[in-house]
Amino acid sequence: MADDVIIVGVDAAWDKGRALDWGIDEALARQLPLRAVHVVESRHSNEDAYAPVMADGVSIVPVKIDEAAAKVTDEVRARLAKTKTDLDVDVDQRVGKPEDVLVELSESATMLVLGRRGHGVFADLLIGSTSEAVANRGRGPVVVVPTGSDQQEHTTDPVLVGVDWLEPDPDQPAIEFAADHAAAHGVPLTLVLVWDFPWVVASDQPVSDQDIEQWHDMTDARGTELVEHWRTKRPGLQITHDLHQGHAVEGLLAAAENLNPQLLAIGGRRRSRAAERLLGSTARGILHHTTHPIAIVHERP
Repeated sequence: MADDVIIVGVDAAWDKGRALDWGIDEALARQLPLRAVHVVESRHSNEDAYAPVMADGVSIVPVKIDEAAAKVTDEVRARLAKTKTDLDVDVDQRVGKPEDVLVELSESATMLVLGRRGHGVFADLLIGSTSEAVANRGRGPVVVVPTGSDQQEHTTDPVLVGVDWLEPDPDQPAIEFAADHAAAHGVPLTLVLVWDFPWVVASDQPVSDQDIEQWHDMTDARGTELVEHWRTKRPGLQITHDLHQGHAVEGLLAAAENLNPQLLAIGGRRRSRAAERLLGSTARGILHHTTHPIAIVHERP
């Protein structure tokens, strides 16, 4: 069972990215408490350890790791203090391997929000590899926010969710997460269904116009069923569906380019600790190529 809290991973370059601002906006929209968490590598967490301060890629002053970490938490706390809200917002510092700590936190949070990459003293905290690893291993929804993303430019834009249209269960976690986000922000929800012919990759069998029409109609019918199901569950939410033919990554990216969403949600792993390090090719492809915030919604263990 997840706690009602949004957690944002922050590092020394938190002010260069959008993750904290995105998390604050989401906390305000959902009326949830927020915790910004700064993780210090356990091998660095002693008062005799030093690290360079970086300015434009140049090391200028050696500072103690503990002092640098305290500076980050103080700066983030000052930023949170400017948030005009009665909600519970604060910053916390943890010691450990950033990837492991953040993955553990994701299991008990409504969502974990990360930047795409970091810089500075703790460049290994939330650089692309760490963000991808946490998005890969997350035990709940993990939102990755690109550096150039600005939520204020998308206040009326829809939420998109990639749908596994061959999955018989309509209550997919990714759709529920996307519906919650759309409802909190008062924007439409679009279910994106990407289809293709399963035999084309393995053979040279030609595809007829009748084949194309049949698969299109079958996917469209499934999309209509899902829309009606979720309209019943969320009667106040505007819900539509969008069809694309081709590879799932290409179809979802095309939908995002056409509709310019404020969030793109996709499903992650099934509920299995054994599969924790297996991120699907679709999720990985979207994570590396989209310019929009992406939510990878893993089923909780």
